[in-house]
Amino acid sequence: MMATAGRSILTTTVQEFFDAVRSYDVARAVKPLAEDAAWDTPWSGKLLGKPAIEAFLKGWLNDPVKRPSFTIRDLSGDGAVTHLQISVSGRFGKAPEHLTMSVLALRGVVHQVVVRPTAAH
Repeated sequence: MMATAGRSILTTTVQEFFDAVRSYDVARAVKPLAEDAAWDTPWSGKLLGKPAIEAFLKGWLNDPVKRPSFTIRDLSGDGAVTHLQISVSGRFGKAPEHLTMSVLALRGVVHQVVVRPTAAH
């Protein structure tokens, strides 16, 4: 299932994945990941494979001090690749950062997630 937002497409897979990360639900976040998924974020560096990503998410999202809060500011994409412009707010007074989360999802499976500063997009 897909929803159109402006001229962009947001698939249910990407929406569910982002909502799971945003709500710190690791089991839901890893559910759509391919076994050989690639993950590259400022918080984790490059990770390859669902088990490595799950281990990172468990340590990061389950820690109420380290985990940030996420908000979608805007999005673009064609249904296969979705670029979520996100605001990431740190805990305890850390100023929000504007980042781009690019998600490659095909046939309901997330194959790649890359997060970069928005200017680098």
